[in-house]
Amino acid sequence: MIREWNETTISRLLKEKRGQGIKKDYKPWLQVQDIASKGRSTRTLGHTTQRVHHLLSDLQLYYFYLLEFDENVIDIREQYPLLDFHDMNIHVDEELTKKLFDNKTQVPHIFTVSFLVTRKTENGEYYDEARIIKQSQELEKNAVLQRLELQRRYFKKKEIDFGVVTEKEIDKQLARNIGWILNSYDIQDYPSLTLNLPHLKSDMLQYLSSKADSFQSIFSRLEKEYILDEGLGLILFKHLVAHKEVRMDLRKKINLTNKIDDYHVQLNGKNDGDKSYAVGS
Repeated sequence: MIREWNETTISRLLKEKRGQGIKKDYKPWLQVQDIASKGRSTRTLGHTTQRVHHLLSDLQLYYFYLLEFDENVIDIREQYPLLDFHDMNIHVDEELTKKLFDNKTQVPHIFTVSFLVTRKTENGEYYDEARIIKQSQELEKNAVLQRLELQRRYFKKKEIDFGVVTEKEIDKQLARNIGWILNSYDIQDYPSLTLNLPHLKSDMLQYLSSKADSFQSIFSRLEKEYILDEGLGLILFKHLVAHKEVRMDLRKKINLTNKIDDYHVQLNGKNDGDKSYAVGS
């Protein structure tokens, strides 16, 4: 755990290439083992980047799930450091100057944002956006607002969109559902599914077209027909949703005894104009 931010600490992190790289080669400036987080810290595999992400609170985890499920997101860099902040000649008044250095060591602070996200437009162009994830009550603290102002000025000079996201802007039910779905993104550990995947998918999609049936009845039917272990029907379904081969309303709490039609399930990425399942930015 990092006990003190001094030049030795910063040099070590830079030598480890923290805060550098993109996609699978990126290393977050802060990792779970580095700090005592006020929330629940999590390491989780990201399928967009093909690497383990270090998330320092439940709120960061929820936002990560929303990003991970967003088709326009192509890279997610968490705990991203503003390593060139002090080289940017950002105008800072006397009061904010105090926030630029550690009170004990007088070493320049390395500011971080929760996420630097790379997105693609419909035209195939890429752009970055910076997001800080905070509990709304934190925004009542003057010290927090001062740090945010410094970061806002930095990203304005960089011409990168900057924003603060609180629990009020995050649909927690949607995020939890996405996390639940993504657990079955990779099904390589289930050979009874992968060995016969094309036929299983075809039948699952056919069964899902019967909107009056419940999820559980469909999964049980598939398991019985293919002599699968109980629960594998659900895993296959989650896999199909994770890969957008099945779309549904993920903003509602999922009850497997409910009817398919209760969740506006659409097959093969087709929909009837209902966008309630979509994840925005």
